[in-house]
Amino acid sequence: MNRPIWTIIGFVMFAIGILSVILALVGLKFTFLNFIYNHGVLTLVIQLFLLFGGMIILYVSRTSEEEQE
Repeated sequence: MNRPIWTIIGFVMFAIGILSVILALVGLKFTFLNFIYNHGVLTLVIQLFLLFGGMIILYVSRTSEEEQE
Protein backbone atom coordinates (compact mmCIF):
# COMPACT_ATOMS: atom_id res chain seq x y z
CA MET A 1 0.00 0.00 0.00
CA ASN A 2 1.43 3.34 -1.04
CA ARG A 3 0.89 5.32 2.20
CA PRO A 4 1.70 8.87 1.06
CA ILE A 5 -0.74 8.69 -1.84
CA TRP A 6 -3.54 7.37 0.40
CA THR A 7 -2.77 10.05 2.96
CA ILE A 8 -3.09 12.77 0.34
CA ILE A 9 -6.31 11.27 -1.03
CA GLY A 10 -7.77 11.08 2.47
CA PHE A 11 -6.77 14.65 3.28
CA VAL A 12 -8.23 16.01 0.04
CA MET A 13 -11.50 14.13 0.62
CA PHE A 14 -11.69 15.42 4.19
CA ALA A 15 -10.89 18.99 3.16
CA ILE A 16 -13.48 19.01 0.37
CA GLY A 17 -16.07 17.45 2.68
CA ILE A 18 -15.58 19.86 5.57
CA LEU A 19 -15.43 22.91 3.30
CA SER A 20 -18.54 21.88 1.39
CA VAL A 21 -20.49 21.42 4.63
CA ILE A 22 -19.32 24.77 6.01
CA LEU A 23 -20.03 26.58 2.76
CA ALA A 24 -23.47 24.96 2.54
CA LEU A 25 -24.30 26.34 5.99
CA VAL A 26 -23.46 29.84 4.74
CA GLY A 27 -25.32 29.34 1.45
CA LEU A 28 -22.37 29.00 -0.91
CA LYS A 29 -21.44 26.11 -3.21
CA PHE A 30 -18.36 24.62 -4.82
CA THR A 31 -18.73 24.88 -8.59
CA PHE A 32 -17.11 21.50 -9.26
CA LEU A 33 -19.70 19.82 -6.97
CA ASN A 34 -22.74 21.31 -8.75
CA PHE A 35 -23.86 17.88 -9.93
CA ILE A 36 -24.70 16.81 -6.34
CA TYR A 37 -26.41 19.97 -5.08
CA ASN A 38 -29.82 19.31 -6.68
CA HIS A 39 -30.50 15.97 -4.96
CA GLY A 40 -31.82 17.05 -1.56
CA VAL A 41 -30.81 14.81 1.33
CA LEU A 42 -28.44 12.85 -0.92
CA THR A 43 -26.27 15.97 -1.11
CA LEU A 44 -25.74 15.94 2.65
CA VAL A 45 -25.02 12.20 2.60
CA ILE A 46 -22.36 12.66 -0.10
CA GLN A 47 -20.79 15.57 1.80
CA LEU A 48 -20.67 13.55 5.02
CA PHE A 49 -19.26 10.58 3.12
CA LEU A 50 -16.44 12.79 1.84
CA LEU A 51 -15.80 14.13 5.34
CA PHE A 52 -15.85 10.86 7.27
CA GLY A 53 -14.40 8.80 4.41
CA GLY A 54 -11.43 11.13 4.28
CA MET A 55 -10.90 10.81 8.04
CA ILE A 56 -11.10 7.03 7.86
CA ILE A 57 -8.63 6.84 4.97
CA LEU A 58 -6.24 9.15 6.83
CA TYR A 59 -6.49 7.07 9.99
CA VAL A 60 -5.98 3.74 8.24
CA SER A 61 -3.09 4.98 6.12
CA ARG A 62 -1.27 6.42 9.14
CA THR A 63 -1.86 3.48 11.51
CA SER A 64 -0.83 0.88 8.94
CA GLU A 65 2.55 2.63 8.79
CA GLU A 66 3.05 2.16 12.54
CA GLU A 67 2.03 -1.50 12.47
CA GLN A 68 4.55 -2.37 9.78
CA GLU A 69 7.50 -1.03 11.77
